[in-house]
Amino acid sequence: MRARWWLTLGLALVLAGLGSPMAGAQEEEEPAPSPLDLDEEVDVSGIEQILRGDQEVMQGEIFSYDPAGRRDPFRSLQEGFEEEEVGSGKVRPPGLAGMLVEELRVEGIIQTPSGILAFVQGRDNLSYIIRPGTKLYNGEVKEIFPDRVVFKQQAADPKQVRPYEEVVRELVY
Repeated sequence: MRARWWLTLGLALVLAGLGSPMAGAQEEEEPAPSPLDLDEEVDVSGIEQILRGDQEVMQGEIFSYDPAGRRDPFRSLQEGFEEEEVGSGKVRPPGLAGMLVEELRVEGIIQTPSGILAFVQGRDNLSYIIRPGTKLYNGEVKEIFPDRVVFKQQAADPKQVRPYEEVVRELVY
């Protein structure tokens, strides 16, 4: 039974051309001609026309966006909320009105008959006296406690529910 199976398998291989070593050598397939072997010229005018069209689009000659009252999806949501770079044209006012909350360091807090005050050092290494309601470049002083100052800073994230966030600066000992 087993010999019969081997005989059938050998016959099938011979008929398929896999059994004899000369079967692969008898039929050699000719390789397909590559596009570079052709003597014909290739028409590239269509490619040049597409490239010219791409250049026109990149120059803005064809594409324009009409928002029709909707938000422009090509503009950043944070536009207008970024911190101005030095030399960008917008100059901050001098003194506390031009200081950011991040640029202040609380150095002292005192209680006076007229209320509680805090001494802060700014980015210009000068000391300033602040009280609740003092305006800064990106916020204002909300409250002063004996050990910390709470600032109400404008939020940099337009998706926030509140347009401000509270920043607490502790007294530096």
